[in-house]
Amino acid sequence: MEFLRKLLNPFGKNKNRYYQDLSKDSQRVSPNPPSELLLYSRDIAGIQIQANMAILNNCKWIRAEFTYPAFDSMNFIYKNQVFSVIIDIQDEEGKSYLPEHYIKRQLYASKEYNLIPCKFPVVVPDPYNPDISQVKSKNKGWNLFHTETDEPIIPEHLATTEKVEMSDWELRNFGIKFVMKYLQSQHLSIHSYQDTLEVDPQIWFDDKDGKKCWVVVRCERYPSTEAKKPKQMKEIIRRCFKNEGYFASIVVIPANDDKDDEKLYRMSNVRINFSGFEKIHSII
Repeated sequence: MEFLRKLLNPFGKNKNRYYQDLSKDSQRVSPNPPSELLLYSRDIAGIQIQANMAILNNCKWIRAEFTYPAFDSMNFIYKNQVFSVIIDIQDEEGKSYLPEHYIKRQLYASKEYNLIPCKFPVVVPDPYNPDISQVKSKNKGWNLFHTETDEPIIPEHLATTEKVEMSDWELRNFGIKFVMKYLQSQHLSIHSYQDTLEVDPQIWFDDKDGKKCWVVVRCERYPSTEAKKPKQMKEIIRRCFKNEGYFASIVVIPANDDKDDEKLYRMSNVRINFSGFEKIHSII
């Protein structure tokens, strides 16, 4: 339970929350912090979804932590389907207060990355002056509804054993999680990460001297032998020049018995080619 609490609520439930977009630190830009209502509602959704995931075999979170920027609140995988979830705050009359641009952002990502877009409705008596103690899930069970059609979503009814190839976003997320495990194995503290494909860098961490650093992560599919640096690397360095920067190249290789099939499929076994960090920017 302690692991689940940290996973679903990394900033601590019922504590004063402060969030800063560390990827914009060198630009001195701090976005508006998420509301207590949104984070509390997200906790409710994560715990309820987790309880239903536990009933299924091998149903896993892909991203349960709060990250910024992101196209959804959380997402998970079961068999060959990935479910993207956004929080739908409603009043007691059923009126939704979910911003339209949140919906568009999720639907776009779901189309691009072959995800199932879901809403998790929570009921708030007065969304403008919310009493956190009265916030509750609208329904029992999964409480997931298709973002576009409002049809109920039951993951075990939609997922099959048919092979589905990993999307570019899944591959990037996989690479980021691998690098984070590498940093943790080196006993280094991670500040934040994000997996939005259009945003760099991916990870901020403290090095062994306590200096804040960033990592650009790129992940390629076999038979590539290494991942290429982004074309905009000079711009990334310019924006983040106050902190030392690194590049992590990861190649993911399918570990299946079919040597003629080099595709990466969801929930399949893989091997990783990773040779550590390349330093690409030093503070003068």
